[in-house]
Amino acid sequence: MAGASRISLAAAYGLISFIWGSTYLAIKVGLESFDPFFFAGIRYALATGLAYAWARWRGVGFTGPLRHWLPAFAVGVLFIGVCNGAIFWAETRLDSAYTALLITVNPVWAALLTPLYPGEARLKLGGWVGVILGFVGTTILLAPWRAVTPELAAALVVVTSALIWAATALGVRRIRERYDPLALTVAQMFSGALVLMAVAALRGKAMVGPLTWRAVAALAYLVVFGSLLAFSAYFFLLRHMDATRVASSTYINPVVAMVLGVVLLDEVITWYMGVGIAVVLAGVWLVMRRDAD
Repeated sequence: MAGASRISLAAAYGLISFIWGSTYLAIKVGLESFDPFFFAGIRYALATGLAYAWARWRGVGFTGPLRHWLPAFAVGVLFIGVCNGAIFWAETRLDSAYTALLITVNPVWAALLTPLYPGEARLKLGGWVGVILGFVGTTILLAPWRAVTPELAAALVVVTSALIWAATALGVRRIRERYDPLALTVAQMFSGALVLMAVAALRGKAMVGPLTWRAVAALAYLVVFGSLLAFSAYFFLLRHMDATRVASSTYINPVVAMVLGVVLLDEVITWYMGVGIAVVLAGVWLVMRRDAD
């Protein structure tokens, strides 16, 4: 963890845990007006402009031949074009909380894929127990067996996107020293936005309903917080922590989604939700322990 303080790492981890937990709700709200691929594409197109202006203000450069930036663009195609595009599309068919549950498989994929990447830390017994606890706790928390059975194809798309995300995150650690975290954020959002807007153009539609203030607010939140701030924090973490630990934040995302549902949608917290939260946090603690990996 050289070059980063524990406080900065904890702050970045907390940011992605909360912000990306809240984005499931924001996506669901925005989809009442926007086509999923246009919604995702315009989100990242706007975020790219803001991130580029911020990067230039901070003195971050974007020099070098095109081949230098190709790995960063590839990250954007996978992270943004494929994985985020899949989530936006899936939330037109799945409940946002259930989508968040499916994403919790991310740390499991990350742990299983680490042997394929030289230099990555391996989970020991405590880490594996944490992974299992996190998945079990999230399952208890969201109780998917109580909900309407989701569309199988959409669920499989989400699980596959989690696998692609985990593999890409491990790949990012191979190129992390080549780019400033903010420069990488700009590059990957730019290429991802191009892919998503191309898909939206091929589909030939941008709106699925009247434009509402709720949808506009959701778009603004996703641009500033869900894209600009969260991805900067995420790539910062990948420079200083192993991918499995960073991926453990996906256990907290459904907790955030559930709490926001209670506060904003008057949902009720049941006893099994409380048990689920406790088990999730126990799993996260085990995965995050220094000697767990």
